[in-house]
Amino acid sequence: MKYIFLLNSFSLKNKCDIVKKQIDELAKRRNLDYEIRVNSEDISTESILSEYKDDRNIIISLGGDGTLNRVVNGIYGTNNILSLLPLGTGNDFAKSVNEQMKNGINKVDVVKMNDTYFINLVCFGVDADIGNNDSFVHSKYIPKSQRYNAGILQSFIKYHGRHMKVYINDKIYENDYATVAVCNGRYYGRGFKIGTNARIDDGILDVYIVDNMNKLSLVKLMLGMNKGKHETSPKTTHLQTTKLVIESDKEISCNYDGEKMTSKTYDIEILPKSLELYYDEDLQNEFAKIKIKK
Repeated sequence: MKYIFLLNSFSLKNKCDIVKKQIDELAKRRNLDYEIRVNSEDISTESILSEYKDDRNIIISLGGDGTLNRVVNGIYGTNNILSLLPLGTGNDFAKSVNEQMKNGINKVDVVKMNDTYFINLVCFGVDADIGNNDSFVHSKYIPKSQRYNAGILQSFIKYHGRHMKVYINDKIYENDYATVAVCNGRYYGRGFKIGTNARIDDGILDVYIVDNMNKLSLVKLMLGMNKGKHETSPKTTHLQTTKLVIESDKEISCNYDGEKMTSKTYDIEILPKSLELYYDEDLQNEFAKIKIKK
């Protein structure tokens, strides 16, 4: 069984060769049987992964949540094992992995939404506006640590609630909402801990429905997430389920693991422990010492 290191050249840009060299040195130090693959304009991530669809390897995603999402969709349903080394802007799913997984091969949940899959979470409303704002998420003029905050500022200036229907647990929740977040993992937006107790291997989705409110109240709610204050807010409804449907009379965009989708209807269902995930704490720590900051 090989380790397949998959690098996202579009994210790394001129640092790709440097990271590739460092991964090569790291793999040799650990005596791994490995390959390093790099996507490009000539060969996509999907094309690379299709070469391994009949094998059983550890496919290591080197990038952010968007790169991870493409790898998940590329290997789901095969015998390949997912792994990741965080190298993106958010790296939110990696935080849940580091907190919850034990060394070795674990079985984790995957979520199916319409005709695609995701592994961390999907959000609608103001959170999706922030995540889909490419002008800030990938801006080279704004420090990496401040890109999400810049997106928050612009999104709040333009903020308005979205009218949605949420069909969940034989009930219908219909109103103008600030956000709806469906969580497998705990984090989004570069470390905002919305899924306080969510686990990536429990077969349960944690759903947060946040009522429409004024901008100041919403800012306070979001800033209090890491202390769990949103859990007790009267504006927040926290539900657990295995599937739900979200509808809107008008097309509404969501952000799922760094990717954008626009639709009027979203069918969401968790697929319990349907993907193998390899975690190696020593490899994570060694990689953290050498990775290049963009």
